[in-house]
Amino acid sequence: MGNKFLELLRNIFDKYKIYSQITDIPSISRRYFVIGYFDGVLTIMGLIVGAHLSGEISNTLIIGAGFATALALAVSSGFGAYEAEIIEQSIKKKELEKAMLCEVGGVIETAHRIAVYISAFVHAVAPLIGALIPLIPYIIFSANVAYYDSLAIGFLSLFAVGFSFGRLSKTNVILAGLKFVLAGLITLTIITVLNPVH
Repeated sequence: MGNKFLELLRNIFDKYKIYSQITDIPSISRRYFVIGYFDGVLTIMGLIVGAHLSGEISNTLIIGAGFATALALAVSSGFGAYEAEIIEQSIKKKELEKAMLCEVGGVIETAHRIAVYISAFVHAVAPLIGALIPLIPYIIFSANVAYYDSLAIGFLSLFAVGFSFGRLSKTNVILAGLKFVLAGLITLTIITVLNPVH
């Protein structure tokens, strides 16, 4: 039983390596994760700031609204990535067929199909994770106390995303992290200034 399971895992991993060589799945997935995670963190931080500006806050309200927003963002991101990658992988497949002067199928066609599924999954999961993390303080503390902890966690998350983006793009990781934090600060400032409830 154990050997069969290991053999199955090895087989899946070997296929994944082949698919990755054909479609560059890891690179696409990394980009989708960074973008999705950033969207998730910033969206929920905006929701939290907006809720506190309204003056009518509760842990239940923020957790409920935050979780619903996180799920909606995950579905939206996953579906958007799925539709975008169907087109993108189709273009790549046609370019390959043009270069080879024949239609391609088999493992190449499967690789492009798997790339679509993995990209959509990563882009759905990333914003969900990013969105749920700033909500954790509201599970533990009162709403007023959780507010500052949540913002701190959110900005640390944004810095981590920027740091990761800097590593991917081989640029200054600290500067990249600070750019993402600045994007968060600008967004929350705009929300605060333009919010109609105050």
